[in-house]
Amino acid sequence: MTERGLAESLSSVVGGKTAKALEKAFGMTTVDDLLRHYPRRYAERGTLTELSTLEEGSSVTVLADIEQVTVRQMQQRRGTILEAVVTDGRGQLSLTFFNQKWRERELRPGRRGLFAGQISSFRGKRQLAHPQCLLLPDGVDDDPEAIAAFAGALIPVYPATSTVTSWQIAGAIRVVLDTLGDLPDPIPEGV
Repeated sequence: MTERGLAESLSSVVGGKTAKALEKAFGMTTVDDLLRHYPRRYAERGTLTELSTLEEGSSVTVLADIEQVTVRQMQQRRGTILEAVVTDGRGQLSLTFFNQKWRERELRPGRRGLFAGQISSFRGKRQLAHPQCLLLPDGVDDDPEAIAAFAGALIPVYPATSTVTSWQIAGAIRVVLDTLGDLPDPIPEGV
């Protein structure tokens, strides 16, 4: 993609459904519009932490094996709660996802992954609610490069709405950047 690519319609790059949501929420219609939707801040996932040392309120990234997964209906309102219990061999942690029953297919007992978020407590148990997840491929025990990249990465937090999340915007930007060629630097060389 070149300069002409910046004027390209979003639907031709990220797909119609995503493009329609971005247009409705932010008025974005071109690749350039999306790339000029700057993050309002950056968050850190946290350093790789052992489960036995987790403190409430801290942002952590843990490498753990999925031990058990349960899905149940919420009692007070419609929807489901998926709870996965993970272990690193020294401690346990609950991962809680609301209305994401589809995750049951990927969060299978025996899978190993990296899970990032802020530690909270519910009914005396430590948990990560809606953590970010990077599941390691089956048969791969530890990929030091992937682990280090995931744990230490800065996460852009984009202005979002209830229908278009920061994660969806980041995903669309990733797709656009993966398809873009080199762009001319807007800052003059002498600066």
